[in-house]
Amino acid sequence: MASFAQDIRYALRMLWKSPGFTAVAILTLALGIGANTAVFSLTDQVLLRDLPISHPEQLVELVSPGPEPGSTWSDGIRGSSFSYPEYEDLRGTLTNTFSGLLATYPATVDVSGMGVSERVQAELVSGNYFGVLGVTPALGRVFSGYDETAPGANPVVVLSFGFWQQHFGRDPNVLKKTLQVNGTSLEVVGVARKGYEGIEVGGTPDLFVPITMKTQMVPISRDLMDRKDHWVQILARLKPGVSVRRAEAVIAPAYHALLKSELSLYGFFPADDDKKFVAKPLLLIRASQGRPIIQGPLEQPLLTLTIMVGLVLLIACTNLASLLAARAETRQREIALRLALGASRWRLVRQLLTEGLVLSFAGCACGLLLASWAPGLLIGALKTGVQILGLQAHLDYRVLCFAIGISALATILFALAPALHSTRMNLQSSLKEQGASVAGSIASVRLRQLLIVSQVALTAVLLTASGLLVKSLMNLDSTKLGMNVGHVLQFSISPSLNQYTPQRTAELFDRLRAAIGQLPGVRSVALGMIPVFQNSDCNADITAQGYAAGPDENTNCQMNVVSPGYFSAMGIPLLSGREFTDADSATGPRVTIINETLAHKYFAGRSPIGSQVWFGKGKGMEQPGFEIVGVVQDSKHDDVRHKISPFMYFPYAQNASTKTVIPLRSGTFYVRTQRAPSTLTEEVRNTIGSFDPRLPIYDVRTLNEQVKQSMFSDRMLTFLSVALGALAALLAGVGLYGVMAYIVVRRTREIGIRMALGAQSPDVLRMVLAQGGKLAAIGLVAGIVLAAGTSRYIASQLFGVSANDPFIFIAASALLMGIALAACFLPARRATLVDPMAALRHE
Repeated sequence: MASFAQDIRYALRMLWKSPGFTAVAILTLALGIGANTAVFSLTDQVLLRDLPISHPEQLVELVSPGPEPGSTWSDGIRGSSFSYPEYEDLRGTLTNTFSGLLATYPATVDVSGMGVSERVQAELVSGNYFGVLGVTPALGRVFSGYDETAPGANPVVVLSFGFWQQHFGRDPNVLKKTLQVNGTSLEVVGVARKGYEGIEVGGTPDLFVPITMKTQMVPISRDLMDRKDHWVQILARLKPGVSVRRAEAVIAPAYHALLKSELSLYGFFPADDDKKFVAKPLLLIRASQGRPIIQGPLEQPLLTLTIMVGLVLLIACTNLASLLAARAETRQREIALRLALGASRWRLVRQLLTEGLVLSFAGCACGLLLASWAPGLLIGALKTGVQILGLQAHLDYRVLCFAIGISALATILFALAPALHSTRMNLQSSLKEQGASVAGSIASVRLRQLLIVSQVALTAVLLTASGLLVKSLMNLDSTKLGMNVGHVLQFSISPSLNQYTPQRTAELFDRLRAAIGQLPGVRSVALGMIPVFQNSDCNADITAQGYAAGPDENTNCQMNVVSPGYFSAMGIPLLSGREFTDADSATGPRVTIINETLAHKYFAGRSPIGSQVWFGKGKGMEQPGFEIVGVVQDSKHDDVRHKISPFMYFPYAQNASTKTVIPLRSGTFYVRTQRAPSTLTEEVRNTIGSFDPRLPIYDVRTLNEQVKQSMFSDRMLTFLSVALGALAALLAGVGLYGVMAYIVVRRTREIGIRMALGAQSPDVLRMVLAQGGKLAAIGLVAGIVLAAGTSRYIASQLFGVSANDPFIFIAASALLMGIALAACFLPARRATLVDPMAALRHE
């Protein structure tokens, strides 16, 4: 320990003698370590960290991919929705495999009783929810089986710790207080413990409500005991020692028996569909990190970003290794003297590694300062862009351990090779040197050249990836949306949360459209129940008149419920037929408007106007059908990447019933204006408040902003990749400049001799540029080959561009070559100014 302390003191003295080198080294490492730490902080919370519950490794989610007859609600995990009666059956029969099964469903609710009406996130949960997860209360109690007795019989609520702290200031007297949730009085019985924020990363529910309160919390929904209504997510805790594979094998017979008992509920056609339904597997997916809702869309971007910042750190390390190799050249006499006086080679290697370690941890300390605010920016952007809540911006012990570990790794990467090389020398020849600036060996030069080639190669990979992402984003920005998104203000309301029936909701929508249409500067007003560019959709199988679908053909169709004048307001061209009008009422014939993709698929070569379309297939086909009265141009719906698929639109007046496919619950208004849309916001709020001040308005923004928000992850990844690519290019340029400047110093005598023998300045300039250009070209070729082999890993993030796009590879190569030549030019220019007489006297 004493000798290590001595090494530290000596390292500090040596680094203090070279303040310029030390500052550059620390700054370079700070950028590399800070970027990696910031990205790891985000990746850890989203992809790596387990839920803060008891034994999270035992938690699994039940999924059953396959035919989904009836009504199915899904949040992105295929086959994850079950009916509540199915949950009860499974909970009662799978006790030998699981220590408990819980049910959950996310819902948005309107809460009053706190002075203002507020829209918050709730989670409907089974009575054993907290018990299965092992979550204890911070105050009061959590739910038990007594809180899940009968529909509507359990008007109680548990608050999240964050909601309790924000709205009640941690008041212990909150127990037994009453909250009005969707107009229903719920008694506060407890507060969940601090740190527990639900079973989905980024979900962060504010309230936990018994699942038996579904009708009150999700108005206009089907009956709780409806077996054909699939909406519940089921999680289970495996018994200790039971593996996932064994559990799947044990539960399969009971699940297939359950499915067979439900066959009579559905009129399957063709006949083979019943066999597919009964044969559906019941799979278990690991849920130790929560339900993978946001992990799916964010996994690839975060992994891509992690690889990129890792490459930046590697480039920084090669740059520092090059600097240390050059510095070692100036210390050859010192090292030779210490070896001659009896110091062992490994003792000197340890000393040089200690200097690298001091640099690493100084860079780590500065990098942590960078990482202390960078995650806040990233997480703040995620909250705004993709509505992810609950992520923490502070650095915890896991992040600190990562930073220390990566610093130690950096020490090995940039300090080990120069240390080993500088202590491998011929003592006799080294001690004969008279100056401190000795001419380095050929091996030393080759080491630095190899490091520069590696640095250029890694930079080429980053620049190529950045170029591909930039072009992809440009394609997204320029893609045709099929609608005019300019000068449109959007906002949403949910009347059903204030106990509006579908009929009253339709009447309210009629009045609001008329009132808002009278505001100054408003050209048109329309609404859709499912908003565009928010990754939200509804779909069902259809049967089209005159079209015979194959037995395994995909007849799925997306749909939306819209107002009269919707297509004119949204700027979606009408190709044939007519738009919806106020005459398309609940008492009129059922009508629909289809997009051109549906028309081409089911009505090729014939006009669809006047034809019928039905929901379902065969015996399950619902009657009556819908008459097609119009065909509109294809338009994007889910997001800009959305691939156009068959689409049907229905008038909302004909959906003012709980028996329709999409009953009226909420709506998103689209107001096309002649003036700046944002200037209309306050007038719209006042107008809605004049009809019902209890109605919260949300998602207020321009449609153009909504489109940009739907591309948030692409924009963020592209921006960060460009920033990292620029940093890598800067490091590569600095590294190449340092090598070429060193080479020029080494060849000063040679250059003087050449100029004394008649060489001109342009000859010397070309000679030095050629040497630097050769190093850059070798690195560039290696980098392009490496980029071609690795670019496929970001292919899923690209839109409208090949992962091996030749233009991007050529552009990245030209840019990097230009940077390399610029870095070589200054040393080359300095070489042309060498005085031959001074050079001949150079030692």
